[in-house]
Amino acid sequence: MSESNKRNFIVHGSILAIAGILVRIIGMLYRIPVVNIIGSEGNGIYGAAFNIYNIMLVLSSYGLPMAVSKLVSARFTKKRYKSAAKVLRCSLMVAVCTGGIAALLVFFGASFIENVIYGGGPGLAGPLRILAPTIFLVAILGVIRGFFQGQSTMIPTAVSQILEQIVNAIVSIAAGYGMMKAFASLPDVAAYGAAGSTLGTAMGALTAVLFMGFLYAVYTPTFNRLKRKDRHTE
Repeated sequence: MSESNKRNFIVHGSILAIAGILVRIIGMLYRIPVVNIIGSEGNGIYGAAFNIYNIMLVLSSYGLPMAVSKLVSARFTKKRYKSAAKVLRCSLMVAVCTGGIAALLVFFGASFIENVIYGGGPGLAGPLRILAPTIFLVAILGVIRGFFQGQSTMIPTAVSQILEQIVNAIVSIAAGYGMMKAFASLPDVAAYGAAGSTLGTAMGALTAVLFMGFLYAVYTPTFNRLKRKDRHTE
């Protein structure tokens, strides 16, 4: 590896590390008002829903960003841009399938999870149904992030992570507060508060997908020029 490549790797690695630290700080800070708003019962429902959500993420798309990054990097190094495009297409297909299946299982199986796995714990199905589309979005997001990381640029991933967490924090607090106020008279108000807070995760992921999609749309003309110069077969 040349000195310039080493410096580039260190700089972009540092950017990603700093973004990760900022994301965790924002996560710690926004959880304080969320817990105070939805209460201990709502926080318990929120935590149970996220346990299921995290398991499904691991099963459906956990390794996608790293795998796509390695495959794309190997092809860009050899200037095999057509092959890199094929990796992107195939990876998106995998993400749509695995993320889509996992999302459907959680969405339509939410009542089963609530009644059977968690012994009828009240209000778990609502937050799970809100988190279900997020599993699909995160799978797509991982592929696009991996595509840019494979070109040795971590800035899109870093910016998207920070945007995602900011939107997550704002919507979680606002929606949790709104739901607690709107359904204050109901006995299962904590479940509605938890559902409102999980909405932040979904909106954060959607924001990140839209941002990364916009970056890819801007980058597409450049990528197309590279593919036209590529004389290799796919």
